[in-house]
Amino acid sequence: MDELFARLGIAAEMARLEEYIGGLIDSPVLLIAEPARHILTAGGKRLRAMLTFLSAGGNGRPLPGSVVYAAAAIELVHAASLVHDDLIDQSPHRRGRPTIHEKWSHDAALLAGDYIFALAARAIAISGDIRVMEHIAEAATAVCEGEISPVDQVEPLEESLAAYTFKIGRKTAALFEAAARVGAVCGGCGDGEVESLGYFGYALGMAFQIVDDVLDYIGDERTLGKPAGGDLRRGLITLPLIYAVAYDDGDGFLRQTVDRLGHIADPREIDEALRRVQASSGPARARQEAERYQKEALQHLHAVDGSRRDLLAEIARLVVEREY
Repeated sequence: MDELFARLGIAAEMARLEEYIGGLIDSPVLLIAEPARHILTAGGKRLRAMLTFLSAGGNGRPLPGSVVYAAAAIELVHAASLVHDDLIDQSPHRRGRPTIHEKWSHDAALLAGDYIFALAARAIAISGDIRVMEHIAEAATAVCEGEISPVDQVEPLEESLAAYTFKIGRKTAALFEAAARVGAVCGGCGDGEVESLGYFGYALGMAFQIVDDVLDYIGDERTLGKPAGGDLRRGLITLPLIYAVAYDDGDGFLRQTVDRLGHIADPREIDEALRRVQASSGPARARQEAERYQKEALQHLHAVDGSRRDLLAEIARLVVEREY
């Protein structure tokens, strides 16, 4: 990642971000500090922070100090949401590590997530701009709404697509939108450019989540840090499964499996469903949808200056083409 940060001209800002986040956890209560440190040092692409820095200017140009705190707040809200997301979904692993509720307890995960949200609030206050607070607070609200909004059916297709789009739009894309908006605000952009970058961030977030859901079915387990098909095993309905049922489920096996998710005692049935989705057109159709959102994102960059536009377009390419 360091090579990418250097190529994008944000290596110094990313280093300041990591230094700031690394020094945040000072609680003497180990049952809060250790789980929080566990998630905050687990790695990750820092894609949202990259989006914040590039929306602010990037490309080696000096950026105001406030943008580091805004980017930190975005990353901290994201980390807190992951802790709670893993707790709700009962995910055993995150980025190749045991999740907090698996390593410690349910209560430790709940409090660690709350603690990290509080750290995000501190970073927002230090940024010193009410607009940063407004954008991030709105996104955090949307993340909660998305997390609790289920996709509980695969048919009719239009209804399942609407439920899926609603969920990922709030759970994921809203924070991408906020990352771009607060970067633009900190970088002194005008209202029109803030809007354009926000729309770019939202569409990019949609593409990112869809690719994530595709990779859950077809990605390499060693690079993903978790077994393939984790969403299916936890009873989560995502776009590859929706499309597989709609277009490649002639004998109804997948429909029946979806109806019984959460009640299947034989793991071989889940394994067979996973194999069928992998062999179907579902993952490819879903990736095409991600590419559509990528194109939509790029269309919103027309109002952005040339050097910044090129760097953001590079991020959009990496999001869709990634294999992990």
